[in-house]
Amino acid sequence: MKRKISVIIPVYNGKKYLARCIDSVLSQRDFDIDDLEILVLNDGSSDSSLNILEKYGKRFPHIIKVINQKNVGVARTRNNGIELAEAKYTMFIDQDDYIDADYCKTFYETAERDESDIVVGGYRRPSDDGNNVRVVKQSNTEYSKKYKISAAWAKIHRTDFLKQNKIRFYDNNYGEDILFTMHENSKTKRVTSTDYIGYNWYWNSDSVSNTSQRGLNSNINILKLLDEMIPCIDNELDEYYVIQTGIHYLLFSGRNAPKVDFLGLYSKIFELFDDKSIAYRKNKLIPLGPKGALAITRVAVSVFIILHNLNLMGSFAKIYCKRPAN
Repeated sequence: MKRKISVIIPVYNGKKYLARCIDSVLSQRDFDIDDLEILVLNDGSSDSSLNILEKYGKRFPHIIKVINQKNVGVARTRNNGIELAEAKYTMFIDQDDYIDADYCKTFYETAERDESDIVVGGYRRPSDDGNNVRVVKQSNTEYSKKYKISAAWAKIHRTDFLKQNKIRFYDNNYGEDILFTMHENSKTKRVTSTDYIGYNWYWNSDSVSNTSQRGLNSNINILKLLDEMIPCIDNELDEYYVIQTGIHYLLFSGRNAPKVDFLGLYSKIFELFDDKSIAYRKNKLIPLGPKGALAITRVAVSVFIILHNLNLMGSFAKIYCKRPAN
């Protein structure tokens, strides 16, 4: 009999929090864990992660499958997990994170009730001191349902839907979830948004996701990411999200970059927008932003476009970019 949920956990040097993550999946309430298939993929870890995984695999051989592979990165590791998934639905959990005891039950029952390809929930950002740095709850808007959470977690995905539409993560060191999310949204209208919050995105200050102080990374091809996103555009909201992604990367990573690097990448991004006919001057969502988007996001996009239209980006970069030229 087909299992209900495949849980994909990519692992790389995750010994510190790995047990907490796996235990949270094994401790589901009112959900038979025999209906779970837990795929833990060790991506060439150099710490004791594989030993931890193998111990779990021996304790729960009918539930936990341990896959050991050479290091290929989180995107390709998740893609390998999709290929291996055999349950009706698929969930993704990162090794530092953990889920509430009613997580699987809530998402599964919602997907079954609504016959959904995707169900989207909210998340918390707990820190070591037990406080929540942030709590994000879904609202009843199209933006919230599609793009408020660009990550693949805090969601459940119908496995056949992912496989049949060849929806995969983008191997780019940035935005692998963004393209995945935009691609799957472009392939279905059967998306359910729920105000349930059961995913705990742990605030790990050492995590590779906390890159705001690293500046513009030459290993990240934001232009290629945006170019891959553009074919998924079906309406003004999708177009807004592409524009938002480019601006967000410039502001997020450009803060600690030299002005000349910031301006160089900014020019290339807007040249791409012009070349691909991205209507950032005419998009009706730009001035106020779409309902459901965070206020800081709406303001940032609007002000950035105003500065661009007024040819004031040079002056802005002089104030905004903190790192001097090399």
